[in-house]
Amino acid sequence: MLDKDQSYELIDFILDEAGDYQARVMITSRAEGLTRYANSEIHQNVFEDATSITITVTEEKKRSRVSTTVYDRDSLKEAVADAVQNLQFIPPGEKQPPAVDEPEEISADHYNPQLADKFGVDRRAEMLAECFDTLQQQQKASGKLTYQESNLAFGNSEGIKRFARGNQVNFSALVEVLGEGGGTGYAADTSTRPEDVNVLQTFGRAQKKAEMNRDREELEPGAYTVILEPLAVSNLLTYMAFTGFSAKSVQNQMSFLTGKQGEQVFDSRVNLVDDHTNENTVSLPFDFEGYPRQVVTLVEDGVVKNFIYDAMSAHKDGVQSTGHSVDMPQRGGMPLHMIMAGGQHSTGEIIANTDEGLLVTRFHYMNAINPRQSVLTGLTRDGVFKIEDGEITGAVKNMRFTESMLEAFCNVEAISSERERTPGFFGNYYVPALKIADFHFTGKTDA
Repeated sequence: MLDKDQSYELIDFILDEAGDYQARVMITSRAEGLTRYANSEIHQNVFEDATSITITVTEEKKRSRVSTTVYDRDSLKEAVADAVQNLQFIPPGEKQPPAVDEPEEISADHYNPQLADKFGVDRRAEMLAECFDTLQQQQKASGKLTYQESNLAFGNSEGIKRFARGNQVNFSALVEVLGEGGGTGYAADTSTRPEDVNVLQTFGRAQKKAEMNRDREELEPGAYTVILEPLAVSNLLTYMAFTGFSAKSVQNQMSFLTGKQGEQVFDSRVNLVDDHTNENTVSLPFDFEGYPRQVVTLVEDGVVKNFIYDAMSAHKDGVQSTGHSVDMPQRGGMPLHMIMAGGQHSTGEIIANTDEGLLVTRFHYMNAINPRQSVLTGLTRDGVFKIEDGEITGAVKNMRFTESMLEAFCNVEAISSERERTPGFFGNYYVPALKIADFHFTGKTDA
């Protein structure tokens, strides 16, 4: 991995090569130890140390971008020359926004040495062996346990420098009960703090889910009261982030929140903030254009408060970027650290107060059918459970949902007090479980 001094040295070299052109450089260095397991045994244990450099050169209405993983001086000279040369072949587009010019430097070190000690390669294998020892005869398990270190560096022609260092661990477990009537259970965790991730405990949650998910009953499609566990809530929020909370999607009138800023759109219990400073996220204090990342209140008491900006969308609205670029101008800014406020009751209490409903573990194969109305569709996965008179009474076969998030988040009846860290895009979320009325399932499966 490239450290801060090495990264800054390469950035200065590249910017010198760019000469009078407005240029910026992003260097991503990542070292990852991956321990993957299947059929209840470790089958892959690999380590990757990779560095990627992205060079962006702009003129008034043109933007050229070149990426490389080769960073000797001759190769970098060639990459800069390619970026500059490409400008002549690019047709003029929108006027490029001004480059960030303050503060001069942002540097953050969130590296946790205790995390590195706890999740070294030998210890990862030991943790998984402890998990395998708990498996019953008809159970088998698969998943992965990864330890990752990352350095992110940025610089531009305005003399701006940025550097962030951190590490994190990710664990996922899928347990399957074999034989007729068997099912699957899934659990996951992610954190930057060693005390947060208990691999054996998380594995046990997946086992319990798998045992509960036996002999699944088939239900007819229709509107049901659902209790969505945090993974399922995170699945929905990820797609809402893609289709609704960016200023660019509002400018293009593709967002389901177009024209709704300042209005109460969701239930008054819904509060959503994008907050990279929260200790339950993977902090990144600047974006891929070098702008300082701001804490942005997206929804407050159900009211749409603010949107997420990158430099281009901010330039169009005559405001400052909120520091949420992911270097994808076609999408604009994206929230990466969404935090949803918890409620007053535990998930167990919410289940106990539900006369009839379904408990949903997570979704997959999701798609946006109508972004303008935030209509999403997808399948349940790894555990849907029937609730009757406040108790879980059995497992249900997977079903397809088709639902407008504008409707679903208006029909929130309860929010759990406990929250979980869930994987996100370039970061992670921290969200509770949600009880939602009249959630529409439109199809069923045989599994």
